[in-house]
Amino acid sequence: MGKDGLPSSFNIFLLLFFFLPGDASPVSPITEPQYMVLLPFLINTDAPEKVCVQLTHLNESVTLSATLEYQGENRSLIDDVVSEKDIFTCIPFSIPKLSIQSPVIFLTVRVKGKTLQFISRKTVSVKNSESLVFVQTDKPIYKPGQTVLFRIVSLDESFLPVNEVFPLVYIEDPKKNRLYQWTEAELKGGANPAVLQPHL
Repeated sequence: MGKDGLPSSFNIFLLLFFFLPGDASPVSPITEPQYMVLLPFLINTDAPEKVCVQLTHLNESVTLSATLEYQGENRSLIDDVVSEKDIFTCIPFSIPKLSIQSPVIFLTVRVKGKTLQFISRKTVSVKNSESLVFVQTDKPIYKPGQTVLFRIVSLDESFLPVNEVFPLVYIEDPKKNRLYQWTEAELKGGANPAVLQPHL
């Protein structure tokens, strides 16, 4: 638990619960159309996320649409006609790494029918994902002429492998002389595909 008794995990969900037009008595069962939206409170870039929408007690066909707005771009997540009385659906999406620090995005949900109409626009925080990079060698110290065996491993914040490309990887000696270098070193499955063996 974090401060103020709130969960500190990234899996905090923002719950939006709306009643569509109508007046339901607190004593009688709810029969008026309503919908609920579930989405992460914090979205990490380059990671799979999803938004879930539930519609209940519909008495007519409606169009359900959800749109993400970020960096001047509108991205449609769903735009479907719903004719069922009750529906629950989850839409997967991901946000690419953004160029600005601590950005926010807007999620707009629209429900529209002949007599029902509702629109809601909410902000969600976005955090650029960061990878943890480890370089592993077979020895702590090498003597001149020995082969250096090493590998590079990249993990996300949940310690899952990340496919990543490093523009430049190089080895220096204790005097900061660059001995070997590789450009566009690609990690597949979170690790470099082959062990590199430069001779010192």
